[in-house]
Amino acid sequence: MSLIAQIIGAFTVGFIGGAVPGPILTSAMTESLRNGFAASLRVVFWAMLSESAIALFILTVLSLFDVPQGVFYAISFAGAVVLVWFSRRIWKIRTVDGRGEVFSFKKIFLLMAANGLFWLYWLTVCVPMAFAMRQSVVFGQILFLAFFELGWMISTVAMVFIFSRFRPILVRKNLVAPAFKILAVLFVFFAVKISWESLLYFIN
Repeated sequence: MSLIAQIIGAFTVGFIGGAVPGPILTSAMTESLRNGFAASLRVVFWAMLSESAIALFILTVLSLFDVPQGVFYAISFAGAVVLVWFSRRIWKIRTVDGRGEVFSFKKIFLLMAANGLFWLYWLTVCVPMAFAMRQSVVFGQILFLAFFELGWMISTVAMVFIFSRFRPILVRKNLVAPAFKILAVLFVFFAVKISWESLLYFIN
């Protein structure tokens, strides 16, 4: 496969990953509803930094050790607890006055680090592509990460921007509190989903 095709593949995988509903996209949408689209970009940026750091860690460790897949499924149980914790905080939000901080860099990093499915996505989809690119060019895995994150960022920002266009309607119709409750329920849904998938792995 040519280097250009590999770069397009890295961008595409990242773009798809950003568009798939999950905890980070939900977090960015929640911040968009609280404080507007511009504020949500902070969450997206923090998530990108966190993901890049964790991805580099994965690429480094996998080049040195053979980590069992079960480790990452086990991480998902901790991730479920983090998601439920976020859900409780979001459930209590009733206005878009922006008071109080829900999503700090530390919390976003914790959310990423404890998301076992994110680790599995990188292990099963991204790592083989990254190491294949390394065969094509020096530091190819870093090049893969750069284009993956570019695709992820563009996709995530686009999704949040579309969502943010509904903010004035929600405020005008007094639907802010119900909207936050829906987002909180989504967090619980993701918590149950990753816990169930991890449980199935250990049962089978």
